[in-house]
Amino acid sequence: QLKATGWQPKRTLIFALWDAEEFGLIGSTEWVEAHLDELQRKGVAYFNSDMNSGGGLSAGGSQLLENFFHDVIRDIEDPAKGKSLLQLAEAPGDNGGAGKPFALGPLGAGSDYVAFLHHAGVPSLNLGFTGAGASGTYHSIFDSYAWFTKHMDKDFQYSRLLSQVIGTSMLRMSEASLVPHDFRAVARVIRSWTAEIKAQYGKLDLGEVMQATDLLDAAAARYQQASVKPDAKTLASANQLLIGAERALTRESGLPGRSWFRHQLYAPGLYTGYSARTLPGIREAADLGKMDEAKQQVGVLAETVRAFTGLVDRAAAMLAGK
Repeated sequence: QLKATGWQPKRTLIFALWDAEEFGLIGSTEWVEAHLDELQRKGVAYFNSDMNSGGGLSAGGSQLLENFFHDVIRDIEDPAKGKSLLQLAEAPGDNGGAGKPFALGPLGAGSDYVAFLHHAGVPSLNLGFTGAGASGTYHSIFDSYAWFTKHMDKDFQYSRLLSQVIGTSMLRMSEASLVPHDFRAVARVIRSWTAEIKAQYGKLDLGEVMQATDLLDAAAARYQQASVKPDAKTLASANQLLIGAERALTRESGLPGRSWFRHQLYAPGLYTGYSARTLPGIREAADLGKMDEAKQQVGVLAETVRAFTGLVDRAAAMLAGK
């Protein structure tokens, strides 16, 4: 319908249904590996959905996309509850405590975003709606159209809502004059996760990472200011640089003992199933008592953060016309 009006996206949109997800994410992984060079040059974002059973929004992904997605769900209303998805996400819990600001959780494994994020370094979101008791039928003979329409999403309102959320995300990402990255969120989570490791392993010196994160925070503030009124002459160059931002958080050598996983901020845990391990190079070495390796990984992470900060500063300077 949009194309019939003469509309054309500013960025290419690719829709994909992956084969062999349950057999080791084979379809998506083979596709990413086959197109790796092109993805690393051009891949702006990947939006994934695996399950949708109605209920509350479940969202995880790259912190680079956190502010962007915050604005998407601010503008979309839950049809059954009459509130925006952002209001519901930030609502107080059952215990009556204060609501928390919206934040994306880190991605581990379990669906087709793995190769995009952890190997290719493409910013990713994993989205769906999850209701109480939704997993009780999963992978059973009861996981059927009849069960879904009778007990889960009876009138498909949450199926429609998920389409609206992902469709809006795709449209806004394709139309944005400036790739909508939020570097402040990246600095925030690195600081938070570093503090967690420090609290658990007090003798491990994390000062180099903390110093690098402070520099990133300052660069993120400069970028935020420059992006308000970007220099139109430098937009194309800045966008090309920004496309590589998530890739700057990866390393070609990968994580210790598993080089295919290149992202330095998160990875599927070695022993946690689908769950993510944050700052995995440091954390998993420390968990296994390999403190010399953990110290070495502190340096690797600090170097990665400094390189990432350099990219942020270059983008800020471009947008400021310097």
